[in-house]
Amino acid sequence: MQKHLLKFSLLATLLLGNLIQVAQASDETTSSTITTKLSTGVFYSYGQSQTINASDTTTTSIPLMLSIKGGPFTFGIASSYLSIDSASLKAQGMGDTTVSMAYDLTSNPWVALKVKHKFSTGDAAKALSTGKEDTSVQLDYFYPILSNTSVFANIGHKFVGKVKGANMQDTNYGSIGTGYNFANKTSLGLSLDYRQSIFKSVEAQKGASVFLSTPLNETFSASAFVGYDSTQTSNAGATITSKF
Repeated sequence: MQKHLLKFSLLATLLLGNLIQVAQASDETTSSTITTKLSTGVFYSYGQSQTINASDTTTTSIPLMLSIKGGPFTFGIASSYLSIDSASLKAQGMGDTTVSMAYDLTSNPWVALKVKHKFSTGDAAKALSTGKEDTSVQLDYFYPILSNTSVFANIGHKFVGKVKGANMQDTNYGSIGTGYNFANKTSLGLSLDYRQSIFKSVEAQKGASVFLSTPLNETFSASAFVGYDSTQTSNAGATITSKF
């Protein structure tokens, strides 16, 4: 069994990136054209380690995310370059790769069913992966309650690939939030988030996050977020997205 396993708070930052995309999705849910988005940025996390026998950990990630939407279907693929630093572990390299497929069940309110599968492309010996594959099933919800104000939520369950000898479990997660759109199409939002750890002995994360997203021109947009949770873990990140 690996002494260290990848810190979970990184996944929370990726969840925040998904929330930003949900908050921007209202004008695309009924489109019949194919829309492709490519995103990258920097994510940072520090706080309670979600690893076994490890002290507080700093995780930095440079993600690369591609999504293709055509009609009610959306395909996505994401990976990242990771740097992990704690008192007992220093490692860097490519992380795992997640492939997702979503289907829009309704358009007003927008409800989508998403299935995500994580392939263990990271190096488990360097603690950049558990070395096992995971599968998640998720429901996303988005509804504009006013012309410039929306609510969004998601709920999901992850079937975790178990490492022999590690006290691991399948997990539940969810978020709920609201967003406000300004006249220049800048979005400001707040979400409340909950996630169980993949380890039974590690406390679940209950926290809040604030995000901001703004178009730079017809092709590029930028997003940023900060978050803090009950495990005294801090998250922050920024992304830039190209739409073509």
